[in-house]
Amino acid sequence: MSDKRSFKCGKKGLIFLTAALLTLAFFAGCSENHKSSRAASPSTGGTGTGTGTGTGTGSGTGTGVENEYVYVWVITGGSASTAELEAIKSNIQKLSDGLYKIAHGQQYIKRVTLKNNGSRGECHVATPVEYVSSGMLGGIYAKTSMGGADGYYITCGGLVDSFTFAHEHGHKELALAGGVRGEEYGGGAGCPCVMSIGSAGGKMQYCDDANHNTSAFSFPSCWSALRSSTSMTHTDGDYPATGAGPAIEAVIEP
Repeated sequence: MSDKRSFKCGKKGLIFLTAALLTLAFFAGCSENHKSSRAASPSTGGTGTGTGTGTGTGSGTGTGVENEYVYVWVITGGSASTAELEAIKSNIQKLSDGLYKIAHGQQYIKRVTLKNNGSRGECHVATPVEYVSSGMLGGIYAKTSMGGADGYYITCGGLVDSFTFAHEHGHKELALAGGVRGEEYGGGAGCPCVMSIGSAGGKMQYCDDANHNTSAFSFPSCWSALRSSTSMTHTDGDYPATGAGPAIEAVIEP
């Protein structure tokens, strides 16, 4: 009996000793895998250097002009001759100069494409072939209608005058007069403005709060509307002289 107990105790002791040795070996292995960098001696066995360079270039251009118009101008119902198209092209430069002057250099026609046998659906300006060499459309000067390439388009003679074109342009692009396309300075009352019709008071300028005919028209002056809807600037009562605008870029498609 005593021998069996002795053997059992010895066996248990051997098992305990073996477990203890395995535990020590485990912790010794862990301590080798997670050394603290602060506890290690400084190392002088490695050095490293690095350099880097970077360059960059960039360029940009801008005119600073609020409204640079790019137009498709079509001849409808037929084809104009090369000479007639060249005459229209030259006249468009005058129209652009007019827009430039009344907005103190803040708008102009940048580019125009002239097309024979065009459709109203693709255009910004349309000229019926029978009026390519005229400043009017029969019994009327010009008109602005819904449709075209961007919602509204102008119909006018190929040699339309600057005042008439600026008036229709005010309707099409700027929703004048008074910020509403349907308004007119008409009925004989007049206003010193390019948006006046049927009166002697029309002038090649946009009216402002200093000269707007408030007794006849309840809607705001043109410059008041423009300052609200665009970034163009104007000081009431101040109409500085402005030279000709930039040369238009024109393409004639036969």
